[in-house]
Amino acid sequence: MPDETRTHAVGRWEQLNRCPDCGSDMRRIPQVGEQVGLYYHCDRHGRFRYCWDRDALERLPGTERPQ
Repeated sequence: MPDETRTHAVGRWEQLNRCPDCGSDMRRIPQVGEQVGLYYHCDRHGRFRYCWDRDALERLPGTERPQ
């Protein structure tokens, strides 16, 4: 309803900024060219992308950095 007060989206969306491996803050990678989607980077574990179909972060192939 248009008159209903809605709360801000929190919780699940805040998890996108956290690395699923170590929990540290990740930075969002800006879109380049035909790249579509939400991409994130963890300094320790490489690049991740948000998968709309699975509603989860997934590691991009070949991006895991050695520890």
